[in-house]
Amino acid sequence: MSVVSSRVSSVSSILKSPGVRSQLIRQSNRVHFKLPKNLKSIIYNFEAGNGTKDYEDLICILRDSNIKDTDLIEFLSNVRQCISLLGPIHKVFVETLLQIKWTNRSIDVTSAYKAFIEDLICMQIHYAKNTIDSLVEQFKPDEDNDDEWKNEKCKEEDIERLNHIHNVLQKILKVVPMSSKLLLQSLRARFPYIVHGTRTHEVYVYALIQILSYAPQLRSDILSLIINRLMVLDVNIPRSEIENEEDEDLMDDASECDSILGNVNNVVEENNITETDEVHPIAHKLDMCMELILKYMYNCCFINGVLQVECLRSLYFDILQIFETVILPTHASQYVQYIMFYICSFKTAVTEAFVDWLWQKASNPNVPSIIRQSSVVYIASLLVAATFVTTGLVKAVQFEISKWIHDYINMQDHSNYIEDGNKEHSVFYSVCEALFLIIIKRHNDYPDSKKYMLYLQELDLAKIITCKLNPLKACHPEIAHSFAEITRIYQLAYCYTVIENNTRNQLPLFDSKKGTTPTVEIFSPFNTYTLQRSGQRIIPVLRDNVNSRAHRTSMKYRGYIEYMTEY
Repeated sequence: MSVVSSRVSSVSSILKSPGVRSQLIRQSNRVHFKLPKNLKSIIYNFEAGNGTKDYEDLICILRDSNIKDTDLIEFLSNVRQCISLLGPIHKVFVETLLQIKWTNRSIDVTSAYKAFIEDLICMQIHYAKNTIDSLVEQFKPDEDNDDEWKNEKCKEEDIERLNHIHNVLQKILKVVPMSSKLLLQSLRARFPYIVHGTRTHEVYVYALIQILSYAPQLRSDILSLIINRLMVLDVNIPRSEIENEEDEDLMDDASECDSILGNVNNVVEENNITETDEVHPIAHKLDMCMELILKYMYNCCFINGVLQVECLRSLYFDILQIFETVILPTHASQYVQYIMFYICSFKTAVTEAFVDWLWQKASNPNVPSIIRQSSVVYIASLLVAATFVTTGLVKAVQFEISKWIHDYINMQDHSNYIEDGNKEHSVFYSVCEALFLIIIKRHNDYPDSKKYMLYLQELDLAKIITCKLNPLKACHPEIAHSFAEITRIYQLAYCYTVIENNTRNQLPLFDSKKGTTPTVEIFSPFNTYTLQRSGQRIIPVLRDNVNSRAHRTSMKYRGYIEYMTEY
């Protein structure tokens, strides 16, 4: 018994020793097969219907066995001599060759494989799609995990693999210029899904950006693809918002009001303690990819720290087109829109051009109302949040918006728009709320209060708030009260009377057919940026980055307290 037990224990100790078991498993699977040298005869016999077994055995060897470098080099040389024979009937054989992992082999193997692909594309063009699909698929690393790059640099193994693939793709695009369409189709079809890890997304986006160095004509399409897929990640990140139901409970219970008034700071501290520092995995993927895009934009427009105006101009129009087709129609995205924000920070002229483009959208009656409203929201949020927006631009936009509002009011003066329930004024209310928000957030930027007050008087705000359309009725209560306070300070208008009347008119009446004006939804696309790595480029150009739950909670209670103390 002792002999048996000792023998068993010795065997088990050997198997349990680190690395021994894995080495035995690898060695057991490492079977090498000799590749045939009579490839041409195998192909002829298969086409004649005599050598099907040899042909299938060759495919199985290429697919399942480990092939030595020397054997593979010799076999690829034989394949190159037979490429003219590889018609559509040999599609399975060619696809098997294209699936061989060659990028991590010796230099001789990679050189032989590249030569094989070049000959295949030149002589058998119908295999171009299969070849490009195989190359693009190898952009992705073998290990799919959430490990990020160390020191923001791609791993050496990934760089070596990508360099080989880009070298082949560059030659294919040069030999077959029309293959760019196939490349774009393959890039779209093989973009990592949302369930893939951070490393796969990061390496794939990095590879796509590298393509732009040797195929700049594809920049607009590739950037559009990247931003479109980043938007998918963006909208799938859960929002951490304070539930509004708590506010209703606080309003109903007066005793809770006293506890809130005395313990606001405690509430904020508790939220700081309970707030988790963990980053959502989808947000982490988006953060890494956003950093790659923003870094590319900066490197494209700045050389040795000097702005290249022509490069900026070209990139701006590409990004603007993507903004129009992808970002602007997307509701309540959190981060991707900062790509446009970042390029606007490069030069004031870009900001002015972007604001002008947005205003043309907002003021065009032929544009869908939802796009017009989104355009207005982007204008207001940009002017409010960006540190690079000048006060001169703010005043010019305020004047242009107020002029449009007055024209709209004058146009509606003689119409029965109050009783007409089918008349839509959502754009008007959005424009008014944007004007009120800009005045609220930027009025402190003018040191000469008297001169600024004279400027605000030219806007004729009193006429706007007292018109029959009643824009304060559609404004969010927080914006309405803040605007009322500003107008009271500058003695421009008295909004509190209008607000009180609106509050009384909002009370439900039995058997009343009179409709209520819906409140304009608050959506500030440039309000907060919480992604850590890419945030190092965005946060410095944000005026107030409200990114913590504690700050939002304190603001919520502060607004409630101010509301209670006013009346």
